[in-house]
Amino acid sequence: MDLYERIKQAKEFGTWLHGRTNGRVFPGGVRERASLAITQQSEDVADAILVLLEAQLPGPALALSRPLFEGYVRGYWLMRYASDKQVEEFMRGTCPNFPRLLRAIPKDAESGGAWIHANAASNLPTFHNLTHGGSEHIKRRVLDGVVEPAYPESELASLVMLSNEVRVCLAAELLTIVGDEESMEELNGWAQLLRAHP
Repeated sequence: MDLYERIKQAKEFGTWLHGRTNGRVFPGGVRERASLAITQQSEDVADAILVLLEAQLPGPALALSRPLFEGYVRGYWLMRYASDKQVEEFMRGTCPNFPRLLRAIPKDAESGGAWIHANAASNLPTFHNLTHGGSEHIKRRVLDGVVEPAYPESELASLVMLSNEVRVCLAAELLTIVGDEESMEELNGWAQLLRAHP
């Protein structure tokens, strides 16, 4: 599957996901609302990545990999592992640094923590570099004395796959909260489809 087919598929999934989650009333209090707000922000960042890739702006799209991932992890932490005091502090603008958040999340596969830890271990330094305009962009823009975007299509496809995986994870959280079993079954079909073409 080429990059533009992958983007088209991701957009279709995003449309489906927004249709199942926008405008719904979610139960819960401050913790749940804060977590859901950050989760929704990550969903919007995933959409923005697709818009930028379609506009042939791969550098800015890759710069969003860090906020996509870290936003999802913060929402996950808030929902499941933050203490009540940490939720209050978060709402006042204070959040543990990212390594502390990761330490609070178990590494088991059942909770989804293993996926978070594996991505953090293999990608965080690159995500930071891409977000802050570091050497990762230079490597992809200077070839044979010419300075222009030359981002490998395989990397851009991997970015789409990452954004899809984040959206699958957050969709599972959202649909579980509202008890939408029918949409959960559809989500499983989407997840298989999105993961089928490496």
